[in-house]
Amino acid sequence: MSAGLPSPVFVAPPPGYMPSALHDPFEAHVGPLFERTEADGTRIFAFIADPRHVDETGAVHEGMLMTFADAFIGGAANHAAGGDCVTLSMQASFLAEARTGDVIECRTQVDRVTRAIIFASGRFSVRGEDVMTATSLWKVLGAR
Repeated sequence: MSAGLPSPVFVAPPPGYMPSALHDPFEAHVGPLFERTEADGTRIFAFIADPRHVDETGAVHEGMLMTFADAFIGGAANHAAGGDCVTLSMQASFLAEARTGDVIECRTQVDRVTRAIIFASGRFSVRGEDVMTATSLWKVLGAR
């Protein structure tokens, strides 16, 4: 796989983060997105909300949060499956607003793995306060 697609804008990574290689053109379009690995191996993902990501009230658009969720919960599902997965469903609860300039962080979790379906979830926070939670089902490609 390639090194990743370029984002249309440059944004410096938040402290401790590095750019995440994005292979989906839409994700690259809304990026850049970032990642870091904690000492225990946990991967944390982030983006910095800019004017492209907000609605008319200045809050980060729910569609942007769902795109972010799809990118990185999907990455966790792909890793758990050892191959490619596609989104079957995703449900989200929007708990608080994020605003321009906020660093939105994502922590993913694989909740259950079967031969054909991955159950995964994520928590999305700003300065430690949850702004969204999401649960999802992923189809493992090729599995029956």
